[in-house]
Amino acid sequence: MDSKLLDSLHAVITRGKPVPVEKVPDPLEPGEYIVERVQEPTTCPKCEEGIVIVDDTDDRFEIRCHNNHFETIPTADRLRYAPDLNQVLATVADDLNLTLTSFDGQSLPRFAQAETAHGTLLYLIYAPRNYCDTVKQIYEDAIERGQPALLITPQDEITDIVELQFLFSVGHLVQAVPFSKLDNPALLKQTLRTAEEVENLGQDIIEQRFGASQDTLRERANTNPRYILSVLSNIRMLRENGEIKPGSGDLLEQTAEAVFMHLFPTQPDRGGEADSGQNLPDNVFYLWEQGSYKHTDYEPVLGVVDTKSGKTANFAKEKASGKHDNYLDLARKHSFQHGSVAHIFVVLDINGRQEIKYFDRIKEEYAENMYMVVLTLDALTTIFAAYLSSVISNELKLGSTSFTRAIYPFFHRDTFNADQNTDLRRQFRIVGRSQEGYQINLLERPDLLVINQDTVITHFRNIIDRDAEIKEILGRYFK
Repeated sequence: MDSKLLDSLHAVITRGKPVPVEKVPDPLEPGEYIVERVQEPTTCPKCEEGIVIVDDTDDRFEIRCHNNHFETIPTADRLRYAPDLNQVLATVADDLNLTLTSFDGQSLPRFAQAETAHGTLLYLIYAPRNYCDTVKQIYEDAIERGQPALLITPQDEITDIVELQFLFSVGHLVQAVPFSKLDNPALLKQTLRTAEEVENLGQDIIEQRFGASQDTLRERANTNPRYILSVLSNIRMLRENGEIKPGSGDLLEQTAEAVFMHLFPTQPDRGGEADSGQNLPDNVFYLWEQGSYKHTDYEPVLGVVDTKSGKTANFAKEKASGKHDNYLDLARKHSFQHGSVAHIFVVLDINGRQEIKYFDRIKEEYAENMYMVVLTLDALTTIFAAYLSSVISNELKLGSTSFTRAIYPFFHRDTFNADQNTDLRRQFRIVGRSQEGYQINLLERPDLLVINQDTVITHFRNIIDRDAEIKEILGRYFK
């Protein structure tokens, strides 16, 4: 959908009511994205008082007003034009490489909804009397149906929608997008993909293990992700839409901290903005698990976290000395001599191969037990969504004895590079030109771990698919 068409559709959808033909903006015209309808008269053309329609035919209305005026109004004068929401949603689906299979306009004038062959739901808000109530109705419908959804709003901001997600524990299931952002299908595809991958993973587990009872189990066991996940899932769109101002990293920093507090022991309210003016990272966490039956101890890992909240992480301007070297010195000299230190960057995206260039600059600061981890926002969202899903997290614990063990390779260099995890290192992010060269360069740097969504999903599926003794122990109990 090109920008001119998008702007014109946005204008008629924002107006929220049918308009005369002269108010239909170019390049729209009846028959393409615009439908013609006859709108009955409601007032007298002479005195503007209320009327009664005495008679109507194919070409005219006979009316009488409260002042007893009798008038004939041609039907042609009452032709009005409204957006064809079915065609709008079909175009949105097509831009996302999806196929619309059904359209439902029964909830108009509040919202229209459609379903795709892929199982994704599309909601488009149109002419609601109460905006917040309409969003709540959409959330109720999406939760009941349990399918990934895109919620398109004519408003320019989605902050109010994200706040409402807290009340409904929608989490990653519903992704909000302003209508004005529909000209960026790549962004929308990535926005939807996280929800779809997590939902598909959970659905696959349910179908494989529980068969026909999947709907009941899903309702009872698959915990709805909460507000942290709602914010995490929408940070990219909030940034893209200008609702997070350039240079403001508080939201990602605080949300990432909340995620790490769920996953690992950490020191809350220290580092980052909490210690503004001091040379401290945004977050530090400790990862270690004691050995158990047939499992050896896992080497402790100290995670030193820096969040990069820009649309792309600006590694080109990131200095190796004066900040990050101090973070590492603190870990080496004062806090952590026994184990590994993971120097972690949480990023929305990266331009080109800048993480490799930055790694080459800073690697001289690393001791033997130190290495760099780049964790994309989509990867972190997928990890946390799996953690909050009782179905997925239980399956990962069956295969690894704990959720921490399941995600350990993402933060431990030697485990990530181990022979049994070879396919993880080959889940490369797309950099455009010179893709092959980027992949070769990354493989040549075992001390640089780039964890993207594909890395996480691949590893989780490997765990779920393998035979595990815990599954056998619990399975034998019920035989």
